[in-house]
Amino acid sequence: MFSLALNNNNLTGQFPKFLGSHRLMFLDLSYNRLFGELPEWLPEKIPQLKILRVRSNMFSGHIPKNFTSLRHLHYLDIAHNNMSGSIPWSLSNLKAIMAVVSHDTNDFFPEESIPVIMKDQKRDYTFAIYKLLVILDLSSNSLTGHVPEEITLLIGLTNLNLSNNQLTGAIPNQIGDLRQLDSLDLSFNEFSGAIPSSLSALTYLSYMNLSYNNLSGAIPSGQQLQALDNQMYIYIGNPGLCGDPVGRNCSTHDAEQSDLEDVDHMPSVYLAMSIGFVVGLWIVFCTMLMKRTWRAAFFQFVDMIYDMVYVQVAVRWAHMMETTQDSAP
Repeated sequence: MFSLALNNNNLTGQFPKFLGSHRLMFLDLSYNRLFGELPEWLPEKIPQLKILRVRSNMFSGHIPKNFTSLRHLHYLDIAHNNMSGSIPWSLSNLKAIMAVVSHDTNDFFPEESIPVIMKDQKRDYTFAIYKLLVILDLSSNSLTGHVPEEITLLIGLTNLNLSNNQLTGAIPNQIGDLRQLDSLDLSFNEFSGAIPSSLSALTYLSYMNLSYNNLSGAIPSGQQLQALDNQMYIYIGNPGLCGDPVGRNCSTHDAEQSDLEDVDHMPSVYLAMSIGFVVGLWIVFCTMLMKRTWRAAFFQFVDMIYDMVYVQVAVRWAHMMETTQDSAP
C-alpha cells in the first residue's frame, strides 16, 4: 500500500496505530476528529512517508522533533489543530525540503484529486501534482516563540504558512534564501521589527500575507513584491509600516513616530522629577532633624529671608502710598 486517504470520515480517537507500513508514502487523515499527540513512532513505522496531512483535527502537544527522521517528507500539513510550543529548529533537517529536487515520477498514486489550501484558496490537486508540492503548513494552531533562523535552510519550500499562531520576534532575515517560495503567509501573529529586505529576492513569489502583526519601518521595494496583488491587504494591521503600499510617507511617519515617543516619555520625566524633589526634600528634612547646628542655621536663614522680604514689602508699600497721596487733588 503506497497511499491511504481517510480524510472527511468523522474518525475519532488518537492517531491510528495500525497505519504502520514501510511502503506508505501518502497519508491523509485531515478533516476528522482525531485528538491526542502526534506519534513519535511515525518515522520508525512509516519511514518512506512523503506526504502527511492531518489538518482540521484536534491534535495537541508539541511538534515531534524526530519528524526530521522522515527524510522523504516534503509535504507536512498540521494546520487547524491545537498544537502548542515553539517551532522546532530541527525541522530544518527535513532532507527532502533542504534541496530543490525532482521527485520520482515513477511513484504510484491514485488518480483522484484531494483539496489543498494554497494562497488562501482551496484547490483540488491530483496525487501527481502533490508529488511536486513542497509545503510546510503549521497555520491556525497555538504555536509560540520565535521562528528559528534554520527554517531558511529549507530552500526547496514552495509554500510556507505559519499564519494564525502567536509567533513573536522578527521575521528571519534570510527568508529570501527560500528562492522557490511561491506562497508565504505569516499573518495574524505577533511578529515585530522590520520586514526583511531579502524578500525582494523571491522571484517566484505570487502570494504573500503579512497582515495583522506588529511590523514597523519601511516596506521593501522590489519588482516581484510590487507585482503582488492586493498590496494594501498584504500589510494591513501593521500601523508601524510605511511606504507606497500603505499610503504612508516614511519620512513623515518617522517624524510622527518620534513625536509620539517624546510624548510617551513625558509622564516618566515628570515622575522622575517628582520623585527627585520628594527625595531631596526628605534628605534635607532628615538632616536638619538629626543635626542640631544645621537646624539652627536653617531657621536663622529663614528668619533672615523673612526680615529682608518684610522690609522690602514695607518700603515699597509706603512709597506707593506716598505717591498716591501726592497725585490726589
